[in-house]
Amino acid sequence: MALHTQLPIYQDMTRKLETKGYCYIDVEVRIMTAKAVLVNDGKRDAWLPYSQIEDGLETLEVGKHVTLLVPEWLATEKGLV
Repeated sequence: MALHTQLPIYQDMTRKLETKGYCYIDVEVRIMTAKAVLVNDGKRDAWLPYSQIEDGLETLEVGKHVTLLVPEWLATEKGLV
């Protein structure tokens, strides 16, 4: 975990995002492009634009399992929740 995610102010911001229509998703990174990442939640693949990932960008690496904070509408639209 990156140091900045352990800071109280960062944790408070993350809690606020969770209550404002964001959710965490656990996925495997399949492909990374300049603007988006292809992830798989164990059931389906979904493209997520980097601009919509609020937390977890620094952990992205092809083949790695990661937890991302994304808008709930996007996760629902992509079938990830």
